[in-house]
Amino acid sequence: MANLWIEGGSRSGKTELLRQQFCHWVDRDFASQSNPQAASQKVLVFTVDAQRRRKLNEELMLATHGQYPVTVVTPLSFFRDEVRLFWTLLVKQLGIKAQFPLLLRVENEQELANILWKDRLETGTLQMEGIGRDRLVRRLLDLFLLAAYGGRDIREIPKVLNAGIETILPENHEELGENIAEQWQEIGEALQEWRGYCWQRGLLTYGIITDLFGHYLLSNSQYQRKLQQRFQYVIVDRADEMPAIACDLCRLILVQGAQGIFTFNPDGLVRLGLGADPQYWQELKAECENIHLPHSQTTLGADIAASAIQLVSEPILQFMEPYTTLRSIESVSRAKLFRNVAETIASAIASGEVKPNEIAIIAPGLDNIANYALVEILRKKEINVHPLDDQRPLSHSAQVRSLLTLLTLVYPNLGNLSSRDRIAEMLVVLTEAIDPVRAGMLADYCYAPHPERPQLLAAETYNQWNRLGYEATQTYEKLRQWIEQQSPKDTPLLFIDRAIQAFFKPRKLNYEHTATLQELIETAQYYWQLGYRLDLEDAVILEKFIQLIRQGTVTANPYAPDLPQNSIVLATIFQYRMARLSHRWQFWLDASSDLWLQGGAASLYGAPLFLKNWTGEIWTIEHQREADRQRLQRLIKDLLDRTSDRLYLCHSELSTNGQIQNGVLSPLIEISQAV
Repeated sequence: MANLWIEGGSRSGKTELLRQQFCHWVDRDFASQSNPQAASQKVLVFTVDAQRRRKLNEELMLATHGQYPVTVVTPLSFFRDEVRLFWTLLVKQLGIKAQFPLLLRVENEQELANILWKDRLETGTLQMEGIGRDRLVRRLLDLFLLAAYGGRDIREIPKVLNAGIETILPENHEELGENIAEQWQEIGEALQEWRGYCWQRGLLTYGIITDLFGHYLLSNSQYQRKLQQRFQYVIVDRADEMPAIACDLCRLILVQGAQGIFTFNPDGLVRLGLGADPQYWQELKAECENIHLPHSQTTLGADIAASAIQLVSEPILQFMEPYTTLRSIESVSRAKLFRNVAETIASAIASGEVKPNEIAIIAPGLDNIANYALVEILRKKEINVHPLDDQRPLSHSAQVRSLLTLLTLVYPNLGNLSSRDRIAEMLVVLTEAIDPVRAGMLADYCYAPHPERPQLLAAETYNQWNRLGYEATQTYEKLRQWIEQQSPKDTPLLFIDRAIQAFFKPRKLNYEHTATLQELIETAQYYWQLGYRLDLEDAVILEKFIQLIRQGTVTANPYAPDLPQNSIVLATIFQYRMARLSHRWQFWLDASSDLWLQGGAASLYGAPLFLKNWTGEIWTIEHQREADRQRLQRLIKDLLDRTSDRLYLCHSELSTNGQIQNGVLSPLIEISQAV
């Protein structure tokens, strides 16, 4: 049977057709075998992220009544598992130290790379003009991952950057051009140093994993034989979001005699700029039976997408009748805009015209002000709002901050990480009887700072201790005695758990707070494991751990399998499109902003240069403008295909910094009905 290539826009039925074909495999190939469950395990299914992996796995299980389990993975999770599974093979091939590999979290990857490249960064040999130290380190690590995604050796990175990055040089400045070439070479040497550092310590990052898989496993004949034995079917859900190295893997599986199904959304390409290589995947199209699905006719995209894109791409000065499904909400200031949007939503919900779970608020970028303002205004109107993929740093949690302060009072040489303000906050959070005023008084008069051993003194130390009140005094003394009973010889992990049991478990915290504390414990366990791998002492690990959490780089990611019922979704464009959601009503926030045309955080530095179809030419401003224009057209079509009844364009005349806004979507606003 021929391989299938299923192509269509959003909501066109690609996944349904994929499920039908899988059920066909079940009836034709699996059901008649002596062990059908084992046969179905030879199906390898790729999805773009963990959320989609859970959902598609559930859909396939329901379609076959749970009788035929399959292997559903993301490309990165598959590469990670394969590298771990065949680690001994890699150890032998690379001649590195035999030790069990340890996966680095992103925040630890950044921290260790900073330390490794410290001399290069401080002497200025490793630099990019106008880029700060932390951002430069992150950019270099991203370049490593992009190269690995594209199947390139990291030693090629300097040559790629030198050929592709546009550099405007003054006339007769050959020396400056040589310096730039040396700068790219320094980047290449730093990345090779980073790879060697991780190899010798058994540390895995996503870049290291992908590089190992693409260059050392995928080309290994022994591994290829194992791959052929394990998988005879491959499904790729949304190939347009997958990296080139995953395409090479699928080609190999198909060459070995497997059957494949691939879905592709030409209006998707959300991860183009983040490692996806959709054009390279389309080379598989010629080797498959092609099925083109028509656009859904029940969305706004069917009615207005073509004219909207034409109007945005080529603004014309002529009168057009406003679309009844296209509305606009406008104001002078952005603050007033948030209130106008909330009032419109509240009025529609109160009248029964729409339900909260049928509304999505989408923005090109959600800053803290917009997020907080919309959530608070709507919640005061008793309307729930669910920020999509809301990742808050652990340091934003008062419970976490209090536990970190508590550590400084038990373990020695941490006095420089404590302060009166932190002590006062800890007293309020860990107890229910000490209010902020009394906590401030206790911190002022009963806290003895010391670089090695800070401590809490008895309440009587305060000469007007009677002002504290009996209940607050007794609670404070119990806390102080509990701290004195703790031993610095106990591991910090045990201490954190004991503190949670003593101060937070009796209160029965809500899910959000519980998930945050759980993430703190998991981060601590991992950090100590990494510290021991690097031969660090407990005291050093503890100090670095407290500083890491306080920097705000570690976030809590509570598991939420389904969207809360009866809640409005609040998301960025990227989050909404990746989640593949659809709603009756959409509100496009900041519609007059230039951010709609820009990729922003959805595009990594140098990403176009690592695509398979890169010609070797310099990536110019004109190239970037054309890429932004194509991206805008795709997202307009995609978002319109994800709404069925009404679209609101929400805009303010002035941006946050007071500038007049006249963004690329302004022509759409002109043909909308003002609310």
